[in-house]
Amino acid sequence: MTPRRLVPAVPRPPLSPEDAARRISQIADTVERLTAVIAEETRLVRSGAYDAAGLLAAEKGELSGRYMLAVDGLAANAEAVAAQPRENVEQVERLHADFRAALDENLLVLGTARSVAESLLRGVAEEIGQKGRPETYDARGGGTDGRPKASPITLSRGA
Repeated sequence: MTPRRLVPAVPRPPLSPEDAARRISQIADTVERLTAVIAEETRLVRSGAYDAAGLLAAEKGELSGRYMLAVDGLAANAEAVAAQPRENVEQVERLHADFRAALDENLLVLGTARSVAESLLRGVAEEIGQKGRPETYDARGGGTDGRPKASPITLSRGA
């Protein structure tokens, strides 16, 4: 394994108040679009349209990366942000709160879908294991183990 080299951070020149205003506007636009994508993904997963929800992954990843870079660049320029009109900063804060709420709901829905899928797969594996299990008895005349053993299964996403 090749050791990781640390790359020194390239110092960025501080943002002017005008550049900070543009960056805040970009963040607002990006977080609005990201919130819309997250909400759409949540809606699609709730309705069972998993393939359509999966198609949003690239856009969600691109917007997330853009958002993180913009926020990171703005965080290093607190003075330029402080020079902005308060309503612009409050708008981004509101949008971020809306995004956080949409993301929390999205994570809950995705977690539930994953849990249901795992339960279904576990049930299928146990059913397959039960059917392939020989009917045997132990020394007392009872069944060996009442709990079905899960058999390994393979899934193909190509179908």
